Amino acid sequence: MPEEPRFAVAVLAAGQSRRYAPGDKLAAMFRGRRLGELACHTLAGVEFAHRWVIAARADHSCAQSWQADRFTIAVNPQASSGMGTSVALAARLALDAKADGLLIVLADMPLVPADHFRSLVARAAASGPAAIIASVAAGVRSPPAAFGRDRLANLAAIMGDVGARGLLAQAELVACTPELLIDIDDEKALARALQA
Repeated sequence: MPEEPRFAVAVLAAGQSRRYAPGDKLAAMFRGRRLGELACHTLAGVEFAHRWVIAARADHSCAQSWQADRFTIAVNPQASSGMGTSVALAARLALDAKADGLLIVLADMPLVPADHFRSLVARAAASGPAAIIASVAAGVRSPPAAFGRDRLANLAAIMGDVGARGLLAQAELVACTPELLIDIDDEKALARALQA
């Protein structure tokens, strides 16, 4: 019987919170925890061969929680150059670890359920090494997204603030309700999410 594919997960938490006026949005309280802790806490219940948080610094206020949820913090020294540098770092880590694929998650999407993460990874594993699987809600493609091993070199070459957007245009899609895929960029989005 063939071995189960060994997927890695990377939670991108190195953003600059430029649109969030009070400061670091990941440190904002959300349903009893820091916003930046929630994705990792949910992912703690999902099986992965490797787990990383890509952060701008190792002493982030969420660091202790990330480590408690079995994530290794990987510092992105180029974080100020945009999300693409975090995607690239995650892909290089997955390549070095010889992972069969990589799930990329954004730390500012706190409501994505564990079952959706599992569905993305299962679809990527079934689709094979060339897989690109993205989330979709109300016709909009977005992270979290899963990539097969053959896509990691492309991800490792990404730079700037575009991230993996170009690859997501080619993705197979896994549906999720819009309320669960909310991305918190500013105080208004945080207030809306608290009411969801």
